[in-house]
Amino acid sequence: MNCRKAFLGLVALAGMAGGLLAPASASAQAGSPEPPPLEAFAMRPIILDADLSPSGEHLAVLRLPGQGENYVIQVFRTADMTAAPYTLGAEHMDIVGVNWANDERLLVRTRQPVEVPGRRIGYNTPGIGLTGRVKTYAWKLLSVGLDGGRWVELPSKSNIARFASETVVQRLASPGLVHRLPDEDDWVLIEWFGSDDVGTEIFRVNIEDGRSESLLQLSSSYGDYRFDYDGDLRIRSVVARSENSIHMEYRLKGETAWNEWLSYDVDERRPLSVIGFVPGEPNQVYMLSARGRDTEGIFLYDMTAPEAEPELLFAIDRYDAGGVVTACISQACIDGDEDPRLVGFQYTGDAPEIYYIDEEAEGLQRSIDAVLPADNFNAIHDRAADDKYIVIHSTGPKEPGRYYLLTDKQQLQLLGQTTAIESGQLGESRVVWYEARDGMLLNAVLTLPPQGEAPFPTVANPHGGPQSRDSLHWNSSYWDEWPQLLATRGYAVLQPNFRGSIGFGHEYFAAGDRQWGYRMQDDVDDGMQFLVEQGIADPERMAIFGWSYGGYSAMVGAMREPNIYRCSIAGAGVSSMELISKEAWNYRFREVIQRSQGGLSPIVNMDDVNIPILLVHGDRDLIVPIRHSDLFALELERRDKPFRYEKLIDAAHTVDTLGFDHNMQFYTALFDFLDNDCNF
Repeated sequence: MNCRKAFLGLVALAGMAGGLLAPASASAQAGSPEPPPLEAFAMRPIILDADLSPSGEHLAVLRLPGQGENYVIQVFRTADMTAAPYTLGAEHMDIVGVNWANDERLLVRTRQPVEVPGRRIGYNTPGIGLTGRVKTYAWKLLSVGLDGGRWVELPSKSNIARFASETVVQRLASPGLVHRLPDEDDWVLIEWFGSDDVGTEIFRVNIEDGRSESLLQLSSSYGDYRFDYDGDLRIRSVVARSENSIHMEYRLKGETAWNEWLSYDVDERRPLSVIGFVPGEPNQVYMLSARGRDTEGIFLYDMTAPEAEPELLFAIDRYDAGGVVTACISQACIDGDEDPRLVGFQYTGDAPEIYYIDEEAEGLQRSIDAVLPADNFNAIHDRAADDKYIVIHSTGPKEPGRYYLLTDKQQLQLLGQTTAIESGQLGESRVVWYEARDGMLLNAVLTLPPQGEAPFPTVANPHGGPQSRDSLHWNSSYWDEWPQLLATRGYAVLQPNFRGSIGFGHEYFAAGDRQWGYRMQDDVDDGMQFLVEQGIADPERMAIFGWSYGGYSAMVGAMREPNIYRCSIAGAGVSSMELISKEAWNYRFREVIQRSQGGLSPIVNMDDVNIPILLVHGDRDLIVPIRHSDLFALELERRDKPFRYEKLIDAAHTVDTLGFDHNMQFYTALFDFLDNDCNF
């Protein structure tokens, strides 16, 4: 099996190997033996994205000018990358994403902190919490000329009739780009989620002036929808609450009638997921499904033969398949006048992998891999102008990220690094498998300090979700800098993929049902005991640290008996299973989610806390509202339990809302806590 290490998911891959590459700057400099300063970890990524215009004439780079500042967009002419770029942005504009709408205009996503009327638990959850003002973020989608001219909000709010009934959620949520219409350069399709009750509305929007027209309103009875390459709505999913099932409907190309198709029982939690239309075959789709297997595979479905058995295209026994990889090489393809082609399938094993079925695409990937560090995952991030220009994003277990511009498949130019941290300053990571106390075989990522000798002080770092996973890839989760942050300070770090994690098949996932705080927690502890047995972890110097579900796990870890940890760090943790259940009261299948996430509630077991704990939470968090940590801290104080509490003002749940000052506050408190409260 010829697999090349690159993570592209559903994005297109350009492929045609064309001779040897001549890198202008293709390798990292030798790393310093000194650990990176906290400031290097605290900064947001220096480069967040790089995107080529459809013709390839321009390159937009989303760059951070300095610590504590907001992102700006730099627009370069690819023919002369040494020329000064246009710079777009403003001091008070927090830009979080950029893409080209056409060759003249960019689509820009921004956010800003706001306070809205609502309830303090969640702004769209009636009947829960006290009424008042809720701190959160508002998101906008804007259009701007490549020279910075004519900023336009999409859709324009001059349409008073449309926005008279705008929901609170719509005022806060960012309109999402659904489709860049191939035959209409000045128009795009965007989606706007109203609420679980209202559903989603699809608009056709003019990027020049913001004019919009509502194409369709998908009520809360519709759970998903898919547009084809031409921007035609072809597949939708109907939520049948009374049956606890989802029914998929389709319409053939060029027809208006909807036809019943496939269905699945939500209780079984083995969904059918459309991952793309087949190039050149408008009535065929690729679909992700288990279909008689434990792991998910990629199947080919034909809507002209809806009763026919689908064809299995790709599957692997230990891991779930992830997506298809298509090649869009010619300008005609980029313009939508020619179909892309299928070149491979993506999955994540120990690390992201591509199984190639196209020799030319694999040849280009081999050429790129040959001149970049061998352990990196060198993804073709964007391409244009018949592959004259290709943007490569290189990441790895010890590489936070570098962006390159490959010109004429000959010259490789470094656009920049995502951080100032060099690979030589970081620890080695590897995948380990260990046996839980009930015999289940579990996967984990182990990161060791770059210096020192075992046994090490060791931190368990369970991931969030919990329907997520960690792998050997810097971008495998949203918090990948934390294991290396700890490793550079002398700690070994274990990231256990406890039962309930995704990516390893249905049995692995379903084993976590209603095991929050029970067997899922045992899995974390068993991984640490495995490291003790291997001589890696010092049993007298172990801690647990996590965020979101991982924060919940850290709270539970503070009340285990006997306790293997000296201290706990809980970030944005769920303290009350009752609260988190109520917050999902209007979820379409509340009973299903409650069955999977049930378990021990930390807030009703406060007497069992037996080690010091550091709580960290952002006050704009609406996913796990700060009330969870507030209540936990209050009960700790009432019982005179040792704890610290760091509130991150204006931070939300995801770490992309944590700025430099937030991270410095957090990291300073973290290491002070480990040094002084944990007795390591």
